[in-house]
Amino acid sequence: MCLSYFFIVNNLQFVVVTVRSTRLKSLLGDDWLTKHEAKVRSYAEKYEKAAWTNVFASLPAKTSAKLSAEEATTCFKRFHASFAGAYMKQSSCVIEDAKLRDELKVSIARKLVPEYREFYEKYLPMLRQDRNIETLVSFKPDNLENYLSDLFHGTTIISDSSHSASSSLSSSSCCSIGCVKN
Repeated sequence: MCLSYFFIVNNLQFVVVTVRSTRLKSLLGDDWLTKHEAKVRSYAEKYEKAAWTNVFASLPAKTSAKLSAEEATTCFKRFHASFAGAYMKQSSCVIEDAKLRDELKVSIARKLVPEYREFYEKYLPMLRQDRNIETLVSFKPDNLENYLSDLFHGTTIISDSSHSASSSLSSSSCCSIGCVKN
C-alpha cells in the first residue's frame, strides 16, 4: 500500500511542478495548483503512515511504565528489525523532485529521531553491562538521521543477506514517472 501512495505522491508532484512551470498554470489557475498541492501533502502523509507505522509501533508508548532490562532489550531488537526492514524497502525508491524528497525525509526524521533518542537515552544505560550491546543496539540516534538523509535516492547503506552495503539496488525503483527496472 505504501508504494501506491509513493507512486501517487511522485506523479502528482510531477504534474503540479509541470503545471506551475508552463502555460498550463494560466489555464488551470492558482486554485487548481493549491488544491493539488494539498493532495500531494495528503498522500505524502498517508505514505509516511503506511511505510513507517511499524517502526513507530516498535517503540514503547511514552505513557507506559518503566521497562525492565529484558523488555528494553526486546524493544531495541524490535525497533532495529522494523527500522532496517522499512529502510531497505524505502531506500530503493527514488523521488526526482529534490524539494519533495527533502520534505519527506525531514518529516520522517522529525517524527522518528526524537522518539528513538528519548528511548535510547532512557534505556541504553540499563543495558551497558551486556557484552552483546553492540549487536543489540546497532543504531544510535545520529545514525538514524544519516540513514534517513539517504532515502529516496535509489541506494541503500544498510546491508542484508542479498545486498552489500552502499550498493545500488537492482530491484524496482520508483521514480516520478512510475516504477521502472534499473
